[in-house]
Amino acid sequence: MKFERILFPTDFSDHAAHAQGFALDLARQYKAELHIIHVVQLFSYVVDFGMDTTVQYEAVHHTLQKMMDELAASLSGEPMPVRAELVQGNAVAEIIRIAREDRSDLIVLGTHGRSALEHALLGSVAEKVVRKAPCPVLTVRMPGHTFKMP
Repeated sequence: MKFERILFPTDFSDHAAHAQGFALDLARQYKAELHIIHVVQLFSYVVDFGMDTTVQYEAVHHTLQKMMDELAASLSGEPMPVRAELVQGNAVAEIIRIAREDRSDLIVLGTHGRSALEHALLGSVAEKVVRKAPCPVLTVRMPGHTFKMP
């Protein structure tokens, strides 16, 4: 088995930071390209409530871009190629799309990131990615985090 392209979606949570270590180690070991993405999911308040949220979105986007740039800069000394980008859309759909387009050999992501309420309302991104991914998926659980049985 050879990994040439590894996709690492991050939500900048502690769980994602823990999974990042696995993605980095695998990319180093296999000399694979590491593609880091963060998916910005917009909510349509303009349509639903007649509110213009352009300024707020631009501020959030600017902050996320700064976080992604800092992450990319922290990895600039790595021996393998690293790409980092923000994409806009539904997290699951964008992760799957990019994995297909990049012909990723592996997706590495944390098992948690959302709050309990978000998980109950929206489901787990990791669970959906595992079901729909065009390649193997390594899900990484943070030590000490316990699962609650449904």
